[in-house]
Amino acid sequence: MVEMVECLLNGEYKIILPKHRADREQWYSKEGWERERLKAMHDKIRKHLYEKKVPPVVFYIGSEEGDMAALCQMWGAELVLFEPNPKVWSNTKAIWEANKLSTPICIQGFASDKDTRYNWNKFIYAHEWPEDANREIEAAHGFKELNKEADSYPQVEISQIVGTDNIGYPDFVCIDVEGAEGHVLRGMESLMNSHRKPTIFLSLHPEFLRDYGEWGAELRRWIIDCGYKETLLDYPLHEVHLMYEAE
Repeated sequence: MVEMVECLLNGEYKIILPKHRADREQWYSKEGWERERLKAMHDKIRKHLYEKKVPPVVFYIGSEEGDMAALCQMWGAELVLFEPNPKVWSNTKAIWEANKLSTPICIQGFASDKDTRYNWNKFIYAHEWPEDANREIEAAHGFKELNKEADSYPQVEISQIVGTDNIGYPDFVCIDVEGAEGHVLRGMESLMNSHRKPTIFLSLHPEFLRDYGEWGAELRRWIIDCGYKETLLDYPLHEVHLMYEAE
C-alpha cells in the first residue's frame, strides 16, 4: 500500500498526497508550484460559492494525478476530470479517498475537437472511478499526448457532452494539455461564444504548440475574439498561465 502524507502545498493548501507527490520539491520552494494560477482559481471558486450560494462546476482538463483538481473540490467546486492516461487514475483515487472527497465525474480520454464516443466502450464515469483506478499506484506514470496517441484513446468535445451523463455546465475550465490547447478550445467553441461564457484557466505551452502547427499569439487572439479579456497570471519555465473572463 502506498504511503500517504499530509503536506502544505505552496505554504497555503493542506492536502494528503502519495509520498512521491508530496515530496515534490517545487511545492516547498520560495516560488511555489504554479502559485499564481492556483491562487487565482482558489479566489474565483470561493467568490462564486459566496456570491451564488451553489458550488461552481470545474472542468479540469489534463488532471494528471489529481492533486490540483482535488484542491478545487476542497475549495467548494464540483469536478469533472479529463485524463486519458490509465496509469494516473489510481493516484487520483487515492488522493480523493485520503482527503475524504466525493467521487467526481471521470472522463478517461482526451478533451479534443473530435468526438469518438460512439467508437469506444464506456469511458465517461458519472461519480464512479474508472477500472484503471484500481491499479497499483505508479510514480513514474508518463504522459499521453493527443498528437501522438489520439487513435489509442477516446476523444470528446466539451460542447457536446455538457448536459449528458450528469455533466453540468462548466463555470470554470482549467486546461493543461502540453500543446493540445487549440484542439481543446475548438471543442468548446460554442460555449465560448454563448451568453454564459465559462472562465478559462489556460496553461499555454508555446513550444509544444508548434508540434500541433499552432502559435500561441494566434490562439490567444482567437480566444479574445470570442469575447474574452485576458489576464496574465505567471510565466514560469515552459508555460504561460493565463486567465480568460467574459468581457
